[in-house]
Amino acid sequence: MKTSLYIAGCITILSMTAAVARANNFRCPNGSIVSSGDSISEVMVKCDPPTNKIKRTDSDETFRGRVRYIEVEEWTYNEGPHTLVHYLTFRNGVLTEVKTGTFGR
Repeated sequence: MKTSLYIAGCITILSMTAAVARANNFRCPNGSIVSSGDSISEVMVKCDPPTNKIKRTDSDETFRGRVRYIEVEEWTYNEGPHTLVHYLTFRNGVLTEVKTGTFGR
């Protein structure tokens, strides 16, 4: 009995870890896959153009108290009401985050 519970616990932990690892991947509308660490130019080549792009500059304080500025670009892929919306965030030209929203419009 204890062995069964141990194995079930291990499987649960491993499946949760795998889900987290996939969280920063995105399957483009054309079927290509991009991942955290890919550059904007790589994503542009692999994916179709996004539905929307927003550019902004964020500030970040370094450990020495200095302020540095980061170029942030957020891309939105909205493929309609039967597909989830995806948000890709690039910082200084590198894909750093992929979020999934609700169903599109």
